[in-house]
Amino acid sequence: MKDLHSTPFSSRHTSQCDSCVFQHHSLRSPDFSQAFVGGQKGYQAYRDLPWDLQKIHQSAIKIRHFEPWKIAVIVIGTAVAAAITIGLLVYFLAYDQKLFYYSANVKITNIRYNNEFSRQSSGRFRDLSERVERLIDKTFYNSILRKKYIRSRLIRVSPDTDGVMAEALLTFWFSSTDSRETLRERVGKILRRGLKKYTGPLRINVRSSTVSSK
Repeated sequence: MKDLHSTPFSSRHTSQCDSCVFQHHSLRSPDFSQAFVGGQKGYQAYRDLPWDLQKIHQSAIKIRHFEPWKIAVIVIGTAVAAAITIGLLVYFLAYDQKLFYYSANVKITNIRYNNEFSRQSSGRFRDLSERVERLIDKTFYNSILRKKYIRSRLIRVSPDTDGVMAEALLTFWFSSTDSRETLRERVGKILRRGLKKYTGPLRINVRSSTVSSK
């Protein structure tokens, strides 16, 4: 009888067993907790892992090390950048503009001057101011300057030939780089156009009505 213990394994069988061991090692679920523990031993165990499993574990380590304070820094940085952007927009859209004042003199021929017009608190002055301001507001609200126009206010009524001259202060919001004189001409044209279309109780002499800078 042959001694089974002395019979050597064939090289083919040895190769097949090595393949079985490798497959068994690949199919096992890797123990990541042991792969990176123990200095050189842990590093060597990590190097023994297949390359695809190494990449998966590297991604897991990166996600795990994305600490809350880093998220807070990113959120705060984004908020600061948004605030700076909004601040710049507000500055260029608002603070780069300034108020422009113009004086509109509207001649009214069917009203005779009375001493009550010298007091802004009098009934006649308030009645006339309401009508003139409503006319001017409607004119500019329906014009190309509706977004630039702020308000009008009757400040003086003075006697004039064949009637009275009502002086109103017009307030606009224009860019600081705009030409005051060019804007005055535009404001005057729009106002005279509105006075021509007016069909209310006041009789207005459009040619004698003017606009000047304050």
